[in-house]
Amino acid sequence: MQLNVRDLGDIKVISLEGMERATVEIAEDFKKALVEIIEGDSQKLVVDLSGQKFVDSSFLGALVVGLKRATAKGGNVKLVGLQPTVRSMFDLTRLSKVFEVFDTEEEALQSFSR
Repeated sequence: MQLNVRDLGDIKVISLEGMERATVEIAEDFKKALVEIIEGDSQKLVVDLSGQKFVDSSFLGALVVGLKRATAKGGNVKLVGLQPTVRSMFDLTRLSKVFEVFDTEEEALQSFSR
């Protein structure tokens, strides 16, 4: 798993590179990286899933852990770029009611200033 992390002020934008399926094989490493970022210096995160055509429940669990950690520290994890199959997984699990989901990175970034 390769994470691309960009700093935009006090917000970090995270994307997964080189894969189209976010599954159990990467979920634990992703969770560790997310927690490390949150426990380090940033609790405002945008996770760009535009490159993912599929996510499984273990990856969704890693996102939930990140959200819980971030909100406990006064931050948030927002999602952007959900492909139709990924969006349906979030709808099916009702996580689309838990996470703020945006179509564009710009919308997600602006939502932190509201």
